[in-house]
Amino acid sequence: MSALRRAVAFLLIVGFTVTTLTGQKKQTRKTGGDPELEKKIARFAPTVLTANTTSLSPKDRLALKKIIEASKLLDPLFLRQVWSGNEALEKKLQADKTVVGLERLHYFHINDGPWSRLDNNEPFIEGVPREKPPQANYYPDDITKEEFNAWVQGLSPQEKEKATGYFYVIRRDANRKLIIVPYSKEYREFLEPASKFLSEAASLATNKTLKDFLSKRAAAFASNDYYDSDVAWMDLDAQIDVTIGPYETYEDELFGYKAAFEAYVTLRDEAESAKLARFSHYLQEIEDHLPLDPQYRNPKLGAASPIRVVNEVFSSGAARAITPCKQLRLIFPTTSGS
Repeated sequence: MSALRRAVAFLLIVGFTVTTLTGQKKQTRKTGGDPELEKKIARFAPTVLTANTTSLSPKDRLALKKIIEASKLLDPLFLRQVWSGNEALEKKLQADKTVVGLERLHYFHINDGPWSRLDNNEPFIEGVPREKPPQANYYPDDITKEEFNAWVQGLSPQEKEKATGYFYVIRRDANRKLIIVPYSKEYREFLEPASKFLSEAASLATNKTLKDFLSKRAAAFASNDYYDSDVAWMDLDAQIDVTIGPYETYEDELFGYKAAFEAYVTLRDEAESAKLARFSHYLQEIEDHLPLDPQYRNPKLGAASPIRVVNEVFSSGAARAITPCKQLRLIFPTTSGS
């Protein structure tokens, strides 16, 4: 399974929509709010994201809407990936219409779960595991590293590649034996409609490279083979710049094998990108002078690492998960193949 890298520098201004909260009081006070939780929420300032779509053709504007609809489906998908108990807990929180209940639901959505990511994953809701499960929801809740590794050793090379691959979850069958389930099956309820939206967007897109990527990524959601669409993503050169699919593996803290779904939908800022284009000519020179043994340097960076400034239109899934810095980000397709 090869690792493809297309480094695209994204200048992102990411904001979280926060509900205006009043009455910074404990539940025992009249308003019923939780002051500690309100302090945590207050750290996330609402920011309006804008992008100029006037330069897009009517068909491309329609394609953009379809891409956003596909991206929206990755929010509940990623929520399921984070923890096996997230969906049941979300329903419970949605049923609580008190002030503190709404606060908890809001902060739950900010964190994609009941652990405060900015506070070393401390739980802010009672009745959940004190430690954020390292296996996320990629493996059975009761699995251990020892069990997984022993099981993998007994698999064929092909099955072993899947078990440790990016696009497969591990489950138990009726006899509690470990089995491999492809993402295309595990997340079908989200990926089938997302694939449909991407196919519709591809039919509307006027840019050939965008059309190609959207068509192949739609097919990948059904086939579970992401190689062709990753290659198409590397070649993507369009005003609508899209990253959508399973990419980073940080959420899998057990092994770092499994990829989380995310989406960045952006519009390229041609004027600002032109200002930075000259820096791309120095990438090889920088690489050649890194304080590393020459064998670890890439001798052929060239134009394979374009620098682009974009305006974010929409993000979802792991792309919205909290990290210390969301303003400047490099995206690498570290997942490819089947």
